[in-house]
Amino acid sequence: MLLDPLEHEIAERLAAAGDRARSSEFTAPDRAFSAGLRDRLMTAAGDREVTSDRANDRANDRARDREVRVAWSLPSFFRVPRLVPVAVASLLLIAGVVAARELYVAIGNRPDATPTPSVELVAPSESAAEPSFVASFDESLAPIVEATPAHTAAPTAKPTAKPTAAPTAVPTPGLALLSLTATGCDGGVVLAWSPYDGDFFNHYTTLRNTTNSIPKAYPPQGGAVDPGGTYTTNIGKLSAVDSGVAAGTTYYYRAMAFNAEDGVIGASSVMSAVAAPVVALGTLGAAQDGGNPADTLLTWTPYGGSPDCFTWYKLVYSETNPSPSYLDGDSYLVAISSQGTGSYVASSTELLSTHTYYLRVQAIRATDLGLFVAAESDVTPYLVP
Repeated sequence: MLLDPLEHEIAERLAAAGDRARSSEFTAPDRAFSAGLRDRLMTAAGDREVTSDRANDRANDRARDREVRVAWSLPSFFRVPRLVPVAVASLLLIAGVVAARELYVAIGNRPDATPTPSVELVAPSESAAEPSFVASFDESLAPIVEATPAHTAAPTAKPTAKPTAAPTAVPTPGLALLSLTATGCDGGVVLAWSPYDGDFFNHYTTLRNTTNSIPKAYPPQGGAVDPGGTYTTNIGKLSAVDSGVAAGTTYYYRAMAFNAEDGVIGASSVMSAVAAPVVALGTLGAAQDGGNPADTLLTWTPYGGSPDCFTWYKLVYSETNPSPSYLDGDSYLVAISSQGTGSYVASSTELLSTHTYYLRVQAIRATDLGLFVAAESDVTPYLVP
């Protein structure tokens, strides 16, 4: 057995001390020698403990080096930290295969491109810590992939809600054709149109212009105006007058039927007319009747204008208005529809004795929607006897 140098030195010293003790020269151990020997032994014991610790450290280092140099083994491969990357790589491999199959199905019906996707799996080597794979496709697949939309799952059919019935829209009827006559008279223009025959009627209106351009619209456009007096919601009223015109000027008219939203549903052609001034019938005669002096005989010159411009005579009177007129609401004695008539006898109950009256005869043209004076006499004041 080999001894450590320190142990060998201690052994030699102990042997020398024993020899000296057994010799005849010494009868007892020297006290100084004993103290020195004890100190050396204590120092040697301390140095041995330090040396032992250093030896243990070197042994531990050599053990760690052996662990580092241990090669990769199959049990260490299946440790949890190494198993996670393997699982992730496997999932990526499966996803790549599924995507390639879906892509192949999506482009399978194209006659001009039949690329076959391929997947190359690289097995892990002993020097690699984790397995890996490489997915590759035929180069001819690239343009087709760009032009082909990604495959999406078919949408799940949802129950169709029962639609709510919407109100039926009212159809716009075709534009009906109306006829129109515009008659120029003394004192105004007579307008008469044919009835509208259809649905959605709301009212009639006739528009006027100084040119023959009257758009089928309301409000009036293109210079046309509403002369007034022609509006009616009664489908059976088919005539009106225009008395606000200047005599001798040509005017143009279009009659139209409208729905409730002022949409045109019927219209006439444009017609023209020229009005003339009111005709003067001269003096109205007033005197006692020869057959019955209590009565009053009234005479005038008959209106000689167109029968289309005459409806009746009105014998108007007033005790307070020196210019009585039927259009102004004054009273009248009689309405005479015979245009050729030129006289009338007022009884004592109509014109009272000792009363003074302002008297006038007027030839009136009346329509469904208005009237005007075509001719009239001068006003005659008369005191009944």
